[in-house]
Amino acid sequence: MTFQISSTPAAFTPLAASPFMGGAYGWLTPYLVTLAERNAALAARLLRLTRAELHFIALCLALMGDKRDDADHFAAFAHDYDRLPRRSVLANHIDPAGPAYSAKVVTLVSKLAGRPWRPNAYRRLAALHAEPQARKTLSHLPSISRRATSILARLPAAYRTPGVLKMVRKRRDLSELVFAIEIVRRVRADLNDQQILASLEKADSAFIRDWVMRHYERVPFPPAPVGALVVNGVDALRPLASFEEMAQAAREFDNCIRTCLWRVLKGDSYFYRYAPDAGGKGVAIIELRRAPVIGWVVDEALGPKNDAIRGADRATILSAFRKAGVGAAPQAVNPEAWFDLQ
Repeated sequence: MTFQISSTPAAFTPLAASPFMGGAYGWLTPYLVTLAERNAALAARLLRLTRAELHFIALCLALMGDKRDDADHFAAFAHDYDRLPRRSVLANHIDPAGPAYSAKVVTLVSKLAGRPWRPNAYRRLAALHAEPQARKTLSHLPSISRRATSILARLPAAYRTPGVLKMVRKRRDLSELVFAIEIVRRVRADLNDQQILASLEKADSAFIRDWVMRHYERVPFPPAPVGALVVNGVDALRPLASFEEMAQAAREFDNCIRTCLWRVLKGDSYFYRYAPDAGGKGVAIIELRRAPVIGWVVDEALGPKNDAIRGADRATILSAFRKAGVGAAPQAVNPEAWFDLQ
């Protein structure tokens, strides 16, 4: 490609009307031509500009905003170029009406990958550079791509780390990861971002759903409908107040109550273990359900492998809960009944 540089500066041509639009450097082409017309030193090496210098010029123009199409402002930029340090050039020409970008972002231009980016990509880079965690990550990257800045921009600020960045291998990974982080931040109100981040960076990116589930399993349970209930002087009915206790009971009774975690966390169900002898073998797992209007009721009482329990044990369990203010749903009294008015 040949640039036609006139000996006298031509009138400034806005980008939209430029005949060079779509040239060798895309949107940057008309600005390079005009810059060379106003800066003889740059014109002499125009076809030998390094990638870093092209990125620097594009970064300056992007952070100028609409000022880059102002003839006087652009002329001042052309005058400063090659005469002042890069940081000063950028500081002098950032659009004062725009975001408060730091001129120190120029320290990254030597690491920017590929051909000149679109203006929005440079503005995204400058915004990330203004955020401490993202700035630290960018400074440690050997090369900075538009893809990396796009990923970092979509991550919550505290999670813009090299470790999290490496977890995104495919486009769909990013949406899943951002969603997973948001879920865990909501359900683990007992953890701060630093603690969640530490666990995330240890996770396998291919099994991010397992990471989410592990946090669900550690979510503090809501308060039990009633505390432990005493039968014949023994705390015979004890609430399963954590996923670990539910999982232990599932192994003991060979049932699937661990899969009912969601119901407990939503406040729809709560499970109790019945063992009539102190420190003895469990006899039944009882599920309390929250019934509309009525409140908590005993819904089921089943033994190991979900087998039926003895009538005497059933009666003891229902009696203990009734004394605590928890009635029985029809299924607990008679599995064949639709409703019970007693």
